[in-house]
Amino acid sequence: MTLERFLEKVRNAPWYRLLGLNVEVENAISIVLEVQEKHFQALGIAHGGVAATILDSAIGLNINKELVSRSKIAVTSQLNVHYLKPVQRGKVKATARPLYIGSKVAVGFGELKDEKGETLAVATATFYIREIDSELIE
Repeated sequence: MTLERFLEKVRNAPWYRLLGLNVEVENAISIVLEVQEKHFQALGIAHGGVAATILDSAIGLNINKELVSRSKIAVTSQLNVHYLKPVQRGKVKATARPLYIGSKVAVGFGELKDEKGETLAVATATFYIREIDSELIE
């Protein structure tokens, strides 16, 4: 499977469409979201799950960027998020990088920033590496 085909599947995934997540590809893969009221919890700020989702996605995509050409895929097995500031309305962007990619596990780091460049949350994640299912290739 090519990276382009994989990213096409990701961009069209129901979860990405539901939240409004956008995938940007430069040297690394970033996740961008325009935070709206639909992302808010009762206190009028984005639910922590929104930040966790964006960070998990950015880290996972940057790990998978290295794996898909080898017919492998990584799925999250653990996610650790440190929330530093509330996520408000406006555009946020998660950038990430792999820290380690082995034969069975991978670990990555991600950072979520607002439009001003302020860090809102950081995360580390561990991923289990497996063969790509035939359904994903189709």
